[in-house]
Amino acid sequence: MYSVSDVTKKLGISRSTLLYYERAGLVVPERDPVNGYRLYSQGALDRLVMLKMLQKAGFSLAECRRFMDGEPDMVLIRQRLVHLEKELMEMTVARDLLRSLYHRVTGDAPPEVAPADAREWHAEFEKRSADAHAAWLRMMGFSEKEALYIRWVSRDMHDNTTYVNHFFHVFEQMKRQGPGSAEATLKAFGGIDNPEAIRSILDIGCGSGSASLVLAGRCDAHITAVDNHQPFLDRLQEEATRRGLEDRITPLNMSMHGLDFPENHFDLLWSEGSAYIIGVEEALSQWRPLIREGGYLFLSDAVWLTRKPSNPCRDYWRIEYPRMTDPDTRKKQAETLGYEVVNTFVLPRRDWRDFYNDMKTAVQKAVETFGMSRALREMTEEIRLDETHGDEYGYVCLLLRKSA
Repeated sequence: MYSVSDVTKKLGISRSTLLYYERAGLVVPERDPVNGYRLYSQGALDRLVMLKMLQKAGFSLAECRRFMDGEPDMVLIRQRLVHLEKELMEMTVARDLLRSLYHRVTGDAPPEVAPADAREWHAEFEKRSADAHAAWLRMMGFSEKEALYIRWVSRDMHDNTTYVNHFFHVFEQMKRQGPGSAEATLKAFGGIDNPEAIRSILDIGCGSGSASLVLAGRCDAHITAVDNHQPFLDRLQEEATRRGLEDRITPLNMSMHGLDFPENHFDLLWSEGSAYIIGVEEALSQWRPLIREGGYLFLSDAVWLTRKPSNPCRDYWRIEYPRMTDPDTRKKQAETLGYEVVNTFVLPRRDWRDFYNDMKTAVQKAVETFGMSRALREMTEEIRLDETHGDEYGYVCLLLRKSA
């Protein structure tokens, strides 16, 4: 539960604004049974985050209410869009005139201002509340999978399909879907005290199964490998069969938002670079019940390796991973949420170089097929960023044991 001061700080609004929302019936707080103070649930906070982000997108309070209640007025949206396009046209004429006057009077080039970027809106929404962001996209009629891709792949509600198709075309050609290596996987698994006791593993966000295949070669456990992109799972099934591991590895198309398994079911949960999709803290909390007492969770997550990142890095990761933090914060979060940190290390830099070299080859082939699209251009920029600033960030690898 959150107090009034908690909510105002998280949302960046005044106390009077929060109370106005309450009087307008936009949010209904609970009351502390001891002192009568207002308390806001996580659901209430998510609703307020949604309200603030819709206001930022230009909607009135009445329109925001209809959106949050699942009743968007599409006629009104069209009218607002037509009106806004007309305003933008008029403002563009005014801007060009002012730029000409500025140059005429001063002799200098007019100041440049970065264009608005809808990705910033999605990134800020995600940072404030991943649940509210996902809920809003679902209200707009996107499926859970489509909403997930908008949040973490395209950040584009208008042309999400083309972007995602090009994105996955590249990743389906790659050896791995994220930085890592067999050596790193084995190093992480080697931190387990009694590896012979590991009889069941859940590989979450497995991609084409690089980690599953390595783990199957290291232990006798049965591995359930889940992902929501069927071509990755088909590739894993084919490789597992080729290696004679079809009885040891079970690929399963399932969302990590709804892992449908009994509690205390697995000895080890494995998540290489995928926990960020639902949020690391959320993953630590939601996945814990699936682990038997004394069982393990391994995850890797992108973190800052410097206290003063360069502007290109900061700008890139602000969009790509709004809730990115540092290794110590991730360890503290794990301990707070009921885990003992058994081992931790930073993924070697060579694993990132190998990953991006592979991506560069796949992107070049995709450009030959599709031409340069936004997805392929942004991948090219990502590769270039890693080549110039890759020492500023990395993956922290955490082997955790479920505490009693």
